[in-house]
Order: sequence, then C-alpha cells, then structure tokens
Amino acid sequence: MFRVTRAEEQAVRLTMRLAADGGQKTLSELAVDEQLPEPTVAKLLGMLRRGGVVHAVRGRHGGYVLADTPEAISAGAVIRSVSGEDVFEFPCHDADVPPDCPRNTDCGLRPVWRHLGERVAEVLEQTSIADLLQREATQSRSLQELWPLASD
Repeated sequence: MFRVTRAEEQAVRLTMRLAADGGQKTLSELAVDEQLPEPTVAKLLGMLRRGGVVHAVRGRHGGYVLADTPEAISAGAVIRSVSGEDVFEFPCHDADVPPDCPRNTDCGLRPVWRHLGERVAEVLEQTSIADLLQREATQSRSLQELWPLASD
C-alpha cells in the first residue's frame, strides 16, 4: 500500500526548512524549528547526508546545508534517502510472484499496481523542494495542471 512513513515526512520537512531558511542551520536549530527531538533530527540528517541531499559543515560554526538548490532536489530523492526504496510497493512483482497466487502467470491487477507505482514515483520525482515551499492553493493548482484528476 502507498505509505509515507513518519520519518520520510519528517525528512522532507527538514529539507524544506533548510530550503526556506536558506543557508546553514545547526541540528539544534532544526530540532527546535520542526519541534522534533534532537536524536531524531540527527538520525534523519545522517540519512539525508548519505543520500546526497544535505552536506554537513564541520567545526565550531558547523551545521547542515542543502547539497543542491531546492529546485534540483526532488521529494522522491529525500524519501529514498530515508527509506532506501520507492514509496509505493505492491505485493507482486514480475520476478517474485508469490507462489500461492492463483494468477501468477497472467494477472490483470499487476499492471494496475505497476502503473500506479510509476505514477507515484513520477509525481515525487517531478516535485521539487522548491515546489513544496509554495502555498497550498498554488501547489494544488500546479498538481492539477500537471496530473489532472478526472473528478475535478
């Protein structure tokens, strides 16, 4: 099922905070700004650093900065830094069809799951941190223009 974990959302919010404030922030400042415990922020920043989303600046006046511009960092990249995988997973893939599935050779549902997963990945990859800093109404209009919903 499509699910964004709490850690993934917190990582996106930390990245947004760095982008909105523009420049370097300490772990403590980020923890206060996002109302998160420092150990949680430390863990997430470590993942974001290993994922290439942020850089750590060492020294007495150290902190964290974005590794690129907010326009160049996608929400998908931030989420993958934390989870190590795509957000949308479905139970059966071509290579590892469950052996107990009665439709393991020809399934009409598998292409639906695959298509949905690719669309979710597409939206996350094409949504930058700069996009996420927009006001909610502006972002809603932008999403509807890019990926219109039939119900709207």
